[in-house]
Amino acid sequence: MTIDNYHIAIELIEAIGEYLRSRGFDADAFFAQQGIALDDEAYEGYVEFNLFSRLFDAAEQLTGDRCIGLSVGTNFLTRHWGRLGYLVMAGENGLEGVQYIQRFARIVTNGIDIQWHWDKAQLTCEFAVLDPVASHHVADYFVSSSLALARATNNAHFGFKAVRFRHGDNGCAAEYEKLLHCHCEFNAPANQIVVDIANLSLESQFRDPRLKKILEEHAQQVLQNLASGDELLARIRQFVLNELPNGVPALKAVCDLVGQNERTFQRTLAKMGLSFQDLVDELRMNLALEYIRNDYNFLDIAMMLGYSEQSAFHRAFKRWTGMPPSRYKKTVVTTENKNGD
Repeated sequence: MTIDNYHIAIELIEAIGEYLRSRGFDADAFFAQQGIALDDEAYEGYVEFNLFSRLFDAAEQLTGDRCIGLSVGTNFLTRHWGRLGYLVMAGENGLEGVQYIQRFARIVTNGIDIQWHWDKAQLTCEFAVLDPVASHHVADYFVSSSLALARATNNAHFGFKAVRFRHGDNGCAAEYEKLLHCHCEFNAPANQIVVDIANLSLESQFRDPRLKKILEEHAQQVLQNLASGDELLARIRQFVLNELPNGVPALKAVCDLVGQNERTFQRTLAKMGLSFQDLVDELRMNLALEYIRNDYNFLDIAMMLGYSEQSAFHRAFKRWTGMPPSRYKKTVVTTENKNGD
């Protein structure tokens, strides 16, 4: 069993704050109200993807801007995409920029899956936001920031041919077309950006072969470090899963497994947007849902998840899902089974 933990570079959180300041709002007070301290060293460059999503919704409430994702993206600065943004600008042209996004998008976020479809005249970028409950503003930001980066790279001559969104227009279709300067379709089967390949062939005004080489090597190293983090997380999860029937393993035992002291280990998890308790809770919750679907009784589930008593499992399950396991089994699982018949 795998549990996805999506992260995003902290620079994208800063982009929201910078937009709020440009509109005259107190961004520091906004972040404080949301329980975020951007100077917290525990972030180490990344935050949880759902935090990015949640901040957009909160910023919409604060500003009344129903197109806040588009607006923040329009206010884009290259550093908001970190190394990847600078690498795209230092490349030969938009075609090479697309190749860099294909290779290195994960150093900005692993929360968006991107597929590219080529034909003779145009390129279609199809993307999916992997967090199923993410705000539609996230997709909007991805589109408008991509346009802003392309325009900065090609001296404002770049344009999209069309954009399709899976979400509705929220009564703002005209605003979308005004900000993106192209036809926009809503309630589409997939999120897509359509571009004429001729536009991608324009040479970058910031083309710099020497800087490009340095940034490419650095991006490759970051990608390797992230892959190492994934392998580490997989080891930790498997160890916890094996130990759960005997209770949650002590933090020291997990640290000994990975060869880190407790402080370093906690910082390693924080970089991936996790704490040890988060990781244990996610494993327990997903196992509990699976066991209930397979008709295990609640006492056995509590024991397999390492709870000392059934009541502790019931309290945790209600915290995870908002309902006791008996109601979940009666409503959600029964409905799933009926729909599957």
